Amino acid sequence: MNCDWIGLEDAHAEGKFALFRLDAELPECASLTAEITAAAQYRLWVNGEPVCSGPCMGDPHVWYADTVELTPYLKPGVNRFAAQVLCVDPAEAIDQGRENTSLIRLMVPDHRHRFALAGAVGDADLSTGKADWRVMPDEGRSLRTDKITEFLGATSETVDFNVSPVSWQDADCSGWPRAVRLESVEPDNYYPTVGITKRYPVQPRPIPMLFEREEGFEREVLTHTSILEKGFSEIPPHSIFEAVLDAGQVKVTHPVFPLEGGRGASLEITYFEKFTAEGQNLRRDDWEHGEIEGVRDCVTLSGDTVRYEPFMVRTFRFIRLRLATGEQGAVLRLPAFRRTGYPLTEDSKVSSSEPWVGQFWRMSVETLQNCMLSTYMDCPYYEQLQYIMDTRLQVLFNNAVSRDTRMARKALEDFHRSILPCGLLPGKYPTAYLQVISTFSLHYIFMVLEYYQQTGDPEVLRLYRADCDRILAYYEQHLTARGMMGNPGYWPFVDWQDAWRDNAGVPAALRKGESAIISLMYAYALGCAAEINRASGRPGLAEEYLERKQQVCAAVQALCWDEERKMYREGPAFRQYTQHAQAWAVLCGIGDARCLRAAMDAPDVLRVTFSTSNEWFRALEKAGLYNHAKKTLQQWIDLIALGCKTCPETPGITRSENHAWSAQPMLELIRGVAGIRQEGIGWNRVVIAPHLMDLPDLSGTLATPKGDISFAYQPDRYEVTLPEGITGTFMDPDGHTKALHEGFQRIERS
Repeated sequence: MNCDWIGLEDAHAEGKFALFRLDAELPECASLTAEITAAAQYRLWVNGEPVCSGPCMGDPHVWYADTVELTPYLKPGVNRFAAQVLCVDPAEAIDQGRENTSLIRLMVPDHRHRFALAGAVGDADLSTGKADWRVMPDEGRSLRTDKITEFLGATSETVDFNVSPVSWQDADCSGWPRAVRLESVEPDNYYPTVGITKRYPVQPRPIPMLFEREEGFEREVLTHTSILEKGFSEIPPHSIFEAVLDAGQVKVTHPVFPLEGGRGASLEITYFEKFTAEGQNLRRDDWEHGEIEGVRDCVTLSGDTVRYEPFMVRTFRFIRLRLATGEQGAVLRLPAFRRTGYPLTEDSKVSSSEPWVGQFWRMSVETLQNCMLSTYMDCPYYEQLQYIMDTRLQVLFNNAVSRDTRMARKALEDFHRSILPCGLLPGKYPTAYLQVISTFSLHYIFMVLEYYQQTGDPEVLRLYRADCDRILAYYEQHLTARGMMGNPGYWPFVDWQDAWRDNAGVPAALRKGESAIISLMYAYALGCAAEINRASGRPGLAEEYLERKQQVCAAVQALCWDEERKMYREGPAFRQYTQHAQAWAVLCGIGDARCLRAAMDAPDVLRVTFSTSNEWFRALEKAGLYNHAKKTLQQWIDLIALGCKTCPETPGITRSENHAWSAQPMLELIRGVAGIRQEGIGWNRVVIAPHLMDLPDLSGTLATPKGDISFAYQPDRYEVTLPEGITGTFMDPDGHTKALHEGFQRIERS
């Protein structure tokens, strides 16, 4: 970027904002493409119109700059460019109760607001450090941590418009102080020939800019103010106004709240996903029996006309507006919002005359969409963090709906840059403080191989195979004398099981010694690493990993197989049985249909929840038992009666209403029900084995890197169209096979 970092004269405290402005005279038909970055986050307006937020999230090793097309926002004459920048002091991340700092990123610690823009219109250079940029601190706005955001990552704001500038995006800024030049974005004293690295290593954004589109509320619930119909509400002095609005489903947004008057009034905005009641699994819109709890913004009015816009995104299905006036009445205009997120393309489609199929698909797509900003996120309401296990599943779901693999590629690079001296990865990254979830590093290995299988790109194996080696070396140190995996340390999370709740989702067997689940996860990772090394030209190491896998599997077989129950115990002397262990045993090649059948209905067997169902479904698929998958899918079908429009974190009473790891139905409709899966690497061949269950029909398209696979099924007739470059095998429910060729084919069931 050919420009300078600019900022305030003095460094400001964590959680504070700086406002940057530039007024520039531009000719008619001007065009402008700008590069923009900031420390730590910015939001940009041009001529009063919101444009974008950024930059793309990086870490101390890379600082991204966004390329933004500003031409549509320009006009002849004076153009007003406005950027709001939030600075977060990384020292504040020491307090883990302030986890919302990890939403911003871990900053290079110079404790300053920084903003940089490079761009020119003809001879008019608008770049920071060259044009007359002005800046002022916003002393009336700050981030806040309260009960619901503590440890959970979301941000709240406190704004006092008696102090915070009103309409600053389009007001005259000629009296503002000039912004201070901090240093060149491309530093003058940078000596790459002798290994000196940049303090702010700016690189181009590797993924597209987020979309923003205007949407609105669908209805008012609980209250009866008619604000939706009238477009405003007049609130007299010394009164309290309350309205609850429903957006129809959980959405990630930039909301706007226009207000007039109300000097001294206080506005409290509560954003929430559902109505809740202690110990009850209510319909999500049951306002008659439920209560409201959520993230809150608190605003004090000055009597001016204002448009309050929270800086960070806000996630909600419902909002409650509570305005208390004092001496002066107020007018509250109908709030609006711009939905935002990664521009996920819905290239695949699935439909059926059975309603739950379409509902499944829509719920899953919306869940995935809401969990994609400049990284994947576990959930958009709380943490908004890129966890490895969650991300691995999201990439699988992403592949089922879209050809776009750019976000997946960035996630791999993010995790690669995070590796720790011990050989593990942090459980989440980028992050403001370190949390190690030891089992999640195994999911990184799964993710590397699955990315290669989807794309056929061997470069990703060469780049990340050393990471896999280091993870497996760490795990090897925790094998017991009996050859199984003991406690690998840190937080070996597997699943939020009620039986493991007091152990924070860690298999209870680890309290007594080894865990069959974690041993088999390690064995499966060894198998994945063997394939990674074989495909990238290291056959010797591939053989070594396969030998280690066989040794671990043999130990589990010898120590944990229960011949009487026809299942694997969770530990050698620990008589707990889980669907998880049976699934991993099948995927590792030692289990078979017997252990899966035994685990299906036995009341004492712990069942997979949403986050761990993928391995169960894949095991059913491998063992030829996928026709039993409907029993597990029923957990999602039951959500429809509860009014869920997105997939919650867990079945039953749940914390998060939109959680990425729960979008599994999307993958099952494509891979399990439609039965389409690739064979080998890069979608050269497919196996198509439909499982219609009790569906009368199923149709759709699966987007692959080589084109769309179209399908239309009925119980006695299957139509398939393969694109050029893909062949394969069709297997009907009776086990009969038929070769598939490019183009259209119809298979009749005899």
